[in-house]
Amino acid sequence: MSPSKNLSGPSGGAVLTLLIALLLVFILAFLFYNKDKNDIPAKPAATVADEPSPAAALEEPAEVLAQAPLERFGIIPGPANPAAEALRQGDLKLAEEILRNAIQEDPSDSLKSALAGVLNSKALKDAQDGRPGNAMALLKEAALLSPDSLIIKNLASVQARSGDLEGAAETLEPLSGDPGAKDHLKRIYVKLGRERHSRGDLEGAASFFRKGLALDPGDSALASELAAAEGDREAEGGMGVKEGGRFTVRFEGGENAVAGHLIALLLEEAYLKVGSDLGIYPEARVEALLYTRETFRDVTRSPSWAGALYDGRIKIPAGGITEKTSQLESVIFHEYTHAVVRSVARGRAPVWLNEGIAQYEEGKSSAGYERVLAQIAGSGKLSLRPLEGSFMGFKSEQAQVAYLLSLSATEYIIREFGIFSVRNILENLGGGMGLDEAVSAALRISYSDLERLWAGSLKDG
Repeated sequence: MSPSKNLSGPSGGAVLTLLIALLLVFILAFLFYNKDKNDIPAKPAATVADEPSPAAALEEPAEVLAQAPLERFGIIPGPANPAAEALRQGDLKLAEEILRNAIQEDPSDSLKSALAGVLNSKALKDAQDGRPGNAMALLKEAALLSPDSLIIKNLASVQARSGDLEGAAETLEPLSGDPGAKDHLKRIYVKLGRERHSRGDLEGAASFFRKGLALDPGDSALASELAAAEGDREAEGGMGVKEGGRFTVRFEGGENAVAGHLIALLLEEAYLKVGSDLGIYPEARVEALLYTRETFRDVTRSPSWAGALYDGRIKIPAGGITEKTSQLESVIFHEYTHAVVRSVARGRAPVWLNEGIAQYEEGKSSAGYERVLAQIAGSGKLSLRPLEGSFMGFKSEQAQVAYLLSLSATEYIIREFGIFSVRNILENLGGGMGLDEAVSAALRISYSDLERLWAGSLKDG
């Protein structure tokens, strides 16, 4: 999301204006970081202007894979049961081998159920050790051997964690009467609906939201998401379209065809520039929608300070534009960078890093605000943690501070560790690492050390 106010330092000889601006930002920062916790604006339940936090709005809660006593699968402990003895000694491989050999002689349901229980245990260990592919294969075989609901739920959980949400939904649908499976299935439907909505498949989004509502008709928030998807579909129905090799630009009214053409050209420039910097060239088509300012506010429900928005598609209040301007170029480069970040981090990037990279790529700099940043760092309360979630609930002044700090922290990483370290963090997040682990693996320092060193660099000026 692009703030409508510029954070780059003033230029020229307006010394008085510079001092006033610096004082204003410092006061705002002081208020922001010394507010009572209850006064800090709540993060919206669903972010639309920028990528969600690592505990992403689009990221379903991780289902805990369930273990069960092996008696559930007919494996009775005792010296007369060699498979049970192998399990007692912790030798899953031997227990599997014993049961497979036994099934060759007696393919009874009881032996198949016992083998399914062993495969479930092996799958849980593989999943915990970071081998989801192995876990999925084992659980699929176990599900063929036994219809046990625990195995089915575990399979769906591994599928969801691996990104196969539609497969997970298909696995869980026969168990929709089971309360635990029903809740998990609803979360999957919601995530699928949001994913479809973010890439412009409004009919698909509405379909999944309806399935979720069928499981929980009283969910008013989900009903609102369904209404939003249906409203967007109606609003976009009459838009003109400019198709490019990598981009689709939609615009309201034939008079905005020129604006659509300009946006398409700028997106191509952004593709080359951001790609050159980060070494990332997304294969998926990027879509941009141009609205009048009034329609933009109605459709996006964004705060008044937002100058543009990325929610899986770039949305810009650009009606009436007839020529390329530096401001328009900045907005396009900023919002396109969000698309790049999303493609790599899979929606798991903290907002401070997402917005920091976007500002860096649009050409902004924190130069000119060194004294203010030093004073904020000197307060001892500088932290990136409050900036991991959405900025959507912030007031204009708070948003300006959040954007400035995001840019400063990102500049520090690029200056000290190189721009490809930013890409490494994003790739780590996209690979499933948590934020602390992703930073540590990419920078070889802890997240807390990053905050400390960044704050120290600001104090030093």
